[in-house]
Amino acid sequence: MTPKKLKTRSVSRERHATYLKKSREFLRASDSALKLGDWDAVALNAVHAAISAADALLVYYGGVRSTGDSHHDVAGLLRQHVKDDQLGSKIQTLSKVLSYKNLSAYEDREVTEAEGKDAEKLARRFLEWAQSRMDS
Repeated sequence: MTPKKLKTRSVSRERHATYLKKSREFLRASDSALKLGDWDAVALNAVHAAISAADALLVYYGGVRSTGDSHHDVAGLLRQHVKDDQLGSKIQTLSKVLSYKNLSAYEDREVTEAEGKDAEKLARRFLEWAQSRMDS
């Protein structure tokens, strides 16, 4: 069976700093929402922070970013472009954060305090790891 072709577009590698800045901004928004107890906003901003951090890594290492229909495609792209001993566990962290997107944006129930705090904590860990792998 042929592996799924992951859709990407080329991005100049120096643009990774833009995605890293976006990630930090989304995480700050998540932190602000956390202080207010706005758990859906905490989770959704955490998801966006993690996605932007993954985009920063892909741009930094591969000069690409995902244009696929699923945010989960980024895991395959990270495996292709980022060589790191911790990558497997960090992809699991990213996947856990991404699982909060549907809940926070589309389901007919609210994100709980525990879920919001978990999403923020996981996104922060992923961003910190991503930052440590780039010069910015």
